[in-house]
Amino acid sequence: MSTISPIGKVRFYRKPAHADATGDAIPFYHEGRYHIFSLTPPPGTGTYPERLRTTWHHAWSGNLVDWEEIGPALIPGAPDEPDADGCWTGSVIYGQGQWHAFYTGYSIQATFQQTICHAVSEDGVSWTKDPKNPILVPRTDLYERLDWRDPYAFYNEEDHAYWLLFSARKNAGPITRRGCVILYRSQNLADWEYYGPIYEPKHTNCPECPEIYRMGETWYLSYSRFSEFGGTIYRVSKSPFGPWRTPHNDRIGNRRFYAAKSMANEAGNRYYFGWIPDRSNKSDRGEWYWGGIFALPHEVSRSPKDQGLEIKLPSAIAETFQEPLEWKYKPIEGDSKLTGQNRVQVEAVGTMAYGFLEFSGRHYLFSCKVRPIDCRDLFGFVIKSDRDLSSCLILAFELGAKRVSLLKYPMPVDPFWEASVASMVQASIPGPDGPRVAETPFDFEEGTAIDVKILVEDDLVETFVGEKAVLTYRCYDAGEYELGVIVQDGSAEYEEVRFAK
Repeated sequence: MSTISPIGKVRFYRKPAHADATGDAIPFYHEGRYHIFSLTPPPGTGTYPERLRTTWHHAWSGNLVDWEEIGPALIPGAPDEPDADGCWTGSVIYGQGQWHAFYTGYSIQATFQQTICHAVSEDGVSWTKDPKNPILVPRTDLYERLDWRDPYAFYNEEDHAYWLLFSARKNAGPITRRGCVILYRSQNLADWEYYGPIYEPKHTNCPECPEIYRMGETWYLSYSRFSEFGGTIYRVSKSPFGPWRTPHNDRIGNRRFYAAKSMANEAGNRYYFGWIPDRSNKSDRGEWYWGGIFALPHEVSRSPKDQGLEIKLPSAIAETFQEPLEWKYKPIEGDSKLTGQNRVQVEAVGTMAYGFLEFSGRHYLFSCKVRPIDCRDLFGFVIKSDRDLSSCLILAFELGAKRVSLLKYPMPVDPFWEASVASMVQASIPGPDGPRVAETPFDFEEGTAIDVKILVEDDLVETFVGEKAVLTYRCYDAGEYELGVIVQDGSAEYEEVRFAK
């Protein structure tokens, strides 16, 4: 194990300390350490192409909580090199007695702007680029020349070979649906043989950041898409060659948890790392940027019911929030009250009721168990709200739709209504999000308690629901109240309410 001295230490790794933002994670676990390499843009950049002239920065941890920054691992090359304009996404593997990084070299002026490149290291800290770079360039007889990126390398014990997967686009077919994942194989991590596509769903422009792994007898292929309901999703198969099928709930995150990739420790526990984008001017009305800060790692496990993945906050992180915060309940509208030391009851049959949990702080972990009772519309939580709910996020559970979502208020309306109705408030949802900024299928039953954890760190909101789903978002407006409860046409009990920091 390397004895390199870290350049900085931090609790919960969000981004390199010197950087304005970071992007795609390249996670890797080796000899007791969790490693994160991440695409980090130059300070002061906001838009393409300057923002995407990224360097791989490196951090490691022994427990997923306390991280040490190691510094840059790969930096863009000279003007005539294939990575002159950025070292983009890839993967790290230990094999043949060395560390290997496979990454996307980006060069705006080159014939092939995106190519597969390679670097090696003896300690995982100091890296030497392969003089043969680029090692793989687009096969234009079958694929377009632009999208050829995001290599993922691993040793496939079932196939007795190293696999290199990456994203590409067929050069024929429906124009917005040509994205595919292709495979090369090797016996030595140096000589690669083309196999072909292992996945061509014909449903997206490009399946970014693909990876595959096996849990039990099931293979999982996860990837991200920036179009068609963007976010990180996954497919399942009995074979790494496919066919890859869509599970009941295929979401690992929502649109604002992007380019997520995972690593597994020696116990087989698997953790995904994804980034939540920044917005220009740090405003809820600002445009979304590429890159931002990392969400907390999402732990995934195979569902005992089927082949699907369940998602939760790792216990190592939840256990760091040990200091309780004092709080009190403030009812605002309708029938709601504190009925015990840590229990709130809300009655709103045929109407709506809500109130706020008052405490001090903008960095906390909230937890409770919420139990719906004859709830016909929705129940849930109000986040970063004014007193009248005119500006807020609502974590909404809808029994009829079997759905949980983050709703952003005020919601947009047609221009006529905005201009002619006195009570309209201007919406703040530019871009593709819409008022339901994050959502996922969620199957729950009347009277059954749901475990909910909400982590807020200033403008970052991460909601962990029933150890089955996670919804994340950025909300820069502080709000008059940090957190509250709400029920629309029904009743609910909020039990074991706790705030901690």
